Amino acid sequence: MVNNINEQTDGDSLMLDFPVFDTKNGILGMFQKVGFDIKRVLIMKDMKEGDIRGGHTHHKTRQILFALDGGCTVDLDYGDKKDSVKLDKFTQGVKLEPYVWHVMRDFTPGTILMVLASMEYDEADYIRNYDDFLAIIKK
Repeated sequence: MVNNINEQTDGDSLMLDFPVFDTKNGILGMFQKVGFDIKRVLIMKDMKEGDIRGGHTHHKTRQILFALDGGCTVDLDYGDKKDSVKLDKFTQGVKLEPYVWHVMRDFTPGTILMVLASMEYDEADYIRNYDDFLAIIKK
C-alpha cells in the first residue's frame, strides 16, 4: 500500500512529503495524487552560482516544485507576508498556489528542479511584474 502525501506547514508555505521506498536496487520516490491534474512538467538544470529563477506568479496555475538533485532556497511572497524554504530532498516539494510570487536562488552545484503544473503553458496566466502582482492581490 502506498502512503498518501504528508502535508506540513513550514512558516507560511506548504511543504509536501512524498513516499519513498528502498527497492533493494535503488530508491524509488512516488508522486501521485498531488492535488490537481498534471498538465505540464518543467525541468530546470545547469543553473550557475548567482542565478535566479522564477520571479513571477500565476493567475490560475497551481504548481509543486521539487529539487530532484542538489538544492536551492525558494523565496515565497504572499503580498502581506514572506517566507523562505530550503528545497533539497527529491521527495519533498513546495506547493505554489496562484498569486504566490516565487524566486529560486542559491543553487547548489548540479541542482535539477522539477515543476508539476496544473495548466498547460499560457503566457496570459503569468504575472511577471512585481508591482502588478502587488496591485492585483491588494484589490
